[in-house]
Amino acid sequence: MVDFVILSVQRINVFTHLKSMINNRALYTGILAAAVLWTSSLAQSTWTLEDCLKQAKKASLKLESAKLREQSAEISVKQAKSGNSPTVSASIQNTLYDHPFVDNEDHYRLNLGISGSYTLWDGGATSLNVESKTLSKEATALATQQTERSVQESVLNAYMSLLAANENLRTADASVELAQAEFEHYSKLFDAGSITKKDLTQSQSNVLQKQTSQLTAQLSVSTAKTTLRQLLELDDSADFQITAPETSIENPDSLPPLPDYAQLKADAQNANPGLKSDSISVRAAQKNTQVAGKGSSITVTLGANSSTGLQAWKSKAYKDQLKYGWQNSITLGINIPIIDGGATANKVLQAQVSETESQVSLKEDLKTLENNIEKLYLNAVSADMQWKSAILQVEAENEALSVAEEQRNAGSLTYTDFLTQKNNLEKAKITLTNAKYTSLLSRKLLELYQGKLDY
Repeated sequence: MVDFVILSVQRINVFTHLKSMINNRALYTGILAAAVLWTSSLAQSTWTLEDCLKQAKKASLKLESAKLREQSAEISVKQAKSGNSPTVSASIQNTLYDHPFVDNEDHYRLNLGISGSYTLWDGGATSLNVESKTLSKEATALATQQTERSVQESVLNAYMSLLAANENLRTADASVELAQAEFEHYSKLFDAGSITKKDLTQSQSNVLQKQTSQLTAQLSVSTAKTTLRQLLELDDSADFQITAPETSIENPDSLPPLPDYAQLKADAQNANPGLKSDSISVRAAQKNTQVAGKGSSITVTLGANSSTGLQAWKSKAYKDQLKYGWQNSITLGINIPIIDGGATANKVLQAQVSETESQVSLKEDLKTLENNIEKLYLNAVSADMQWKSAILQVEAENEALSVAEEQRNAGSLTYTDFLTQKNNLEKAKITLTNAKYTSLLSRKLLELYQGKLDY
């Protein structure tokens, strides 16, 4: 806190000095704005869980791909709706021709025309196709939300892993400091002839073992931070820290009680966008089956055409040719499919297969969600029990270490046994940390499945 105050005072002095030197107001404003942005970037170096979830939602490449699929679905809807619209086209045709055995003829022809058509009846295929594409668009939007949930789950895992790794690193750092202090103390005792060379060597070996554990803990922190940074799509040069109120929680009893399992299951199913997407996909597949069956339907089309032209190289009556060559026409076309070689039947069968696959996917996703909720709930209950057990174990190992220290000072306990007891305490602390963050992670995942973390 003192360093931060000193740094702030230094910044104020620098800015005051610059202000007195710079007369150009625009330049001063630009420098001040840059300083504000720099200070803001420093503030953003500490990330809460909410910050991480928002950043992942904004920058995730998976979500970007999902949003592109939404855009594609929107285009498909517009394309399907165009089937109900009339089509109009214009044509300009220039022709050069020659009859080698005919003299005194023109060799150029110009045709101008505009034509249009409108489908009066197609058995309802167009409207069904629009409904199908609209449903697919809704399913795609929900699938994007499900992708977001998946990204959030990955962020939660990485975030809690980093919190646990940081706490384990603090435990490892404290163990190294204690081991080094003990080795220095034992060195003095050895110089005074109070302990044996074996005890001194074991103490030195203990320092090296603790330093090895410290390096392992540092590697775990680095790995967890890299995983989280990549999920947030931050640059590899970004140096960020995470902060969370969860680190101050000492006991699961201080947390809200776990929800009722039946209610949790119902909430998770209602809030799961993947199930909603699958359900809508089934309806879209049913529409596609109906569309495929319309391939044998009678089609009625109304068409209109207006055209004119001229034919002349030598003739000067271009205007008359265009005038008297102008003709209008209107047509009513009726297409009656009789034999299509089984094409319509095959399309119907393929659509029915897709419909069945959509129904199977819905059932499988429902089972998967049910299994995940049950597993997470049991993990949360188990983690709370392990957390409480680990707290008692740490207390017991602390008490045992106090007894061991007294025995060691009295000369009734070997240094090897004393180190074993210290290691037992350290293992108990690591077990406590892992149990704590396993419990917190399970609870957060349950909240995620309930839709409570949708920022």
